[in-house]
Amino acid sequence: MTAPDVDVVIALHDLTRPVARAAASVLDDGARGGADGAGGGGGDGDDGRVRVTIACHELAPADVAAALPTDLRGRVRLLEVRDGLASPSGPFNAGLDAATGRYVAIMGSDDYLEPGAVRAWARRADAAGADVLLAPLRHQSGEPIPTPRVRPGHHRRLHPVKDRLAYRTAPLGLLRRTVLDEHGLRLTPGMRAGGDVALTVRLWSLPVRVDLATRAPAYVVGADAHTRVTTAVRGVDEELHAWDHLLRQDFFAALDPAWRRAVAIKAVRIHLLGAARRRPRPEMWHDGEAAWLADLTRRWVAVAPGVLTPQARADRDLIDVMLGPSTGADLAAAAARRARAGRVDQVLARDLAGNLDRESVLRHYVALRLPG
Repeated sequence: MTAPDVDVVIALHDLTRPVARAAASVLDDGARGGADGAGGGGGDGDDGRVRVTIACHELAPADVAAALPTDLRGRVRLLEVRDGLASPSGPFNAGLDAATGRYVAIMGSDDYLEPGAVRAWARRADAAGADVLLAPLRHQSGEPIPTPRVRPGHHRRLHPVKDRLAYRTAPLGLLRRTVLDEHGLRLTPGMRAGGDVALTVRLWSLPVRVDLATRAPAYVVGADAHTRVTTAVRGVDEELHAWDHLLRQDFFAALDPAWRRAVAIKAVRIHLLGAARRRPRPEMWHDGEAAWLADLTRRWVAVAPGVLTPQARADRDLIDVMLGPSTGADLAAAAARRARAGRVDQVLARDLAGNLDRESVLRHYVALRLPG
């Protein structure tokens, strides 16, 4: 086959996942003509100008094929991946290594695309000369996922700090393959969750054009699987492993200070605080986890000046306990208090400077109410 316009890689580790829905949502778009109106099909996954590769992680391709509807079997490429690791990074990287299209995209087997998504994304990326075309996201319930937190009305040539790209660690949409290959960008091997964190933090720091495909068909995060590898509850150290790993990378220390601060604020606000807030009972904390989290929190706070400045008052109260020395019981009690915090304490920072900061919760909510 000739090289496709878009290579879409779907990682599959469990035959019970709705991978047929995922693949069909891509191919039903591509079969109508892809980016240039060409049709076609073939047993190696060529369907118009879009190729779908199902990376079969610790699964026999024959078993995957047997589980697919008959009309899909000849329209996807099945790639066997065996690395013995419980991580989606391996199959995604194998699919990226096998890609030849101008653009690549990665996709979870639980997820799917709205009709016409790939064609619309490719058309926009081509017209703009974008290196990355970020897809709009929504939950299966229909609720939009507002990431990244761009400036109102600003959707082209996104700035990593001003458009808060730190809030988009999932590189969902189209990525120019040559950019990934030139910079050696792949998901972090072996990472059970967060394998895309280091990749995107590096990618957003590069001199590449990043656009957001507003009002285009969306990438839909599926919710009907019983469990997702990336959202299952695990130990604190495993849950936050990607953020511990990022701090240890040489490239991260060399980033522009403003970008490093933006990443740190998001890491603390979303991931470290999130891990604590999900554990409001003492039995949810295991031996050594409070001390481990305190060390990680201190290191993230020290990454750049003012990491704590824009955090909301309720979050600052919990962070104070996270910084320790604290026990699991202390953290559970603080997390429970955070859950009972009033709206004002959840939004306002402790002082005026914090509320005026670009990264403040207050400014985020004001921006959400402005025309996009």
